[in-house]
Amino acid sequence: MYFSERFQLKYKPEFDWFDPILENDTLLFVDPFLVFSDKDEDWRQAYGEMMSYFQSAFTLLASSKLNPQHQYYRRTLSLMEFPEPREFRLGFASKGAAGAGSGPGLARKVVEAMTQAVRRGIKDIEHFEELGILVSGINRDLISDITCNLLKPRLIKYTQDVCRDHDVPMELRQIRHSFYDDMRTRWMDSEHLVPVDPETNRPILLVPKRFLRELPTLSSNSWGDFLDTSLRDDLNIKISRGMKKEEIVEIARKHPEVLREWISSWQESGSSPYDVDADPMLHIGWQRIAREATEQNPLRVPEISNGEDLLAFAHAAIERFRDWVEKKGGWRVFWRDLKDLKTVPESNMQLLFLGVLDHYCAQAGVILDREVETGRGPVDFAFTSAGNVRVLLEMKKLTHGEFWHGLRTQTPIYMDSQGVDHAIFLTVRDSTTVPMRERWMKLDLEAAEASKINSRTIEVSRIDIMPKESASKS
Repeated sequence: MYFSERFQLKYKPEFDWFDPILENDTLLFVDPFLVFSDKDEDWRQAYGEMMSYFQSAFTLLASSKLNPQHQYYRRTLSLMEFPEPREFRLGFASKGAAGAGSGPGLARKVVEAMTQAVRRGIKDIEHFEELGILVSGINRDLISDITCNLLKPRLIKYTQDVCRDHDVPMELRQIRHSFYDDMRTRWMDSEHLVPVDPETNRPILLVPKRFLRELPTLSSNSWGDFLDTSLRDDLNIKISRGMKKEEIVEIARKHPEVLREWISSWQESGSSPYDVDADPMLHIGWQRIAREATEQNPLRVPEISNGEDLLAFAHAAIERFRDWVEKKGGWRVFWRDLKDLKTVPESNMQLLFLGVLDHYCAQAGVILDREVETGRGPVDFAFTSAGNVRVLLEMKKLTHGEFWHGLRTQTPIYMDSQGVDHAIFLTVRDSTTVPMRERWMKLDLEAAEASKINSRTIEVSRIDIMPKESASKS
């Protein structure tokens, strides 16, 4: 359920705030560069305060003479710890909306990067996202977490303003890391009036949607792209698409002047947020679409008393999903670019599938879990009915780089780890090239062979998302 639905608001595209899904984190991130370049003076000032925070940390670190035993060094470490800001429902958490944040281990990596910068004579940074390029362990999720933590006092007020504008009720709740005590030089927890999800009793905080992106503007990805052919020649380095992040990081460390040049180019050209309302990658709208699909394709719920019944139910639910995709135009939502045949991410296909199947499972009294940890890695889905009867389901695009490995190796390993006799290998057809047509046709034979070798039953199910002609053109 979306925030707007929970509080009976009719969401409109002209709203400034992002409408989060309350049960699942959305795979979007707050980009500090968009805060830096915002037209609103208050938000630009907020970014300045964030950078002052990091500048103070640099000064504190330098005062420790880079001695890990010094109290200032240890204080810098504590300043670089940022808890997972669960109130925003953003980031990588795949189950519900609870991630990890930046713990002591990553804080040490950040301080290590700051230490190296100080040794090279760099006493400050222009944008703290630079640390994500100088430290291989800092990803987009952590950059977003740091930003949300440092902006939390302002985002609490922002949320309160939105709630007052729309008459959303608020309750007094303690919010982690919501007040910075200058005297103690540490973050404190404090109570604030905020909206609360009545289903989970958890507080909710909102962000301006214009600050959201899939990747930070200043990231190791865009830094790698910046190293064009002429620049590679100038630096006398070899760069390829197969370079590891550690190698790209090392280039940034050895050539800070080039890194600053790259940052300046972004400051001049500016950046753009993710189009939340158009949602071309299906990060947000999958839940609404799933609801519409189940309304169009209801499922007659059978009685489930054993493994065969559960397997039959799983196939019936998949068939209802397939019917909506292939016959009722659902295939369109799987494509972000029909002209160049570019699909939405496989993970978002799985979210849409989860949304549809979850509805059918609730009717049948079946529990559907996503990314169940097997001890040998996470399987995509697990159906569980009364008596702990289980069926596993692995879902892959036909063009997935490890497609056959998923069928021949991964699925049997997951089944063995869970002690499960039945699994479904669900294939999403996203290409009709000759190799992919051959792969599509070989599925049943390969599944039968894998079943025979592993003495378990792996069944194949297919969903064809390839664009369909209208009935008048067929």
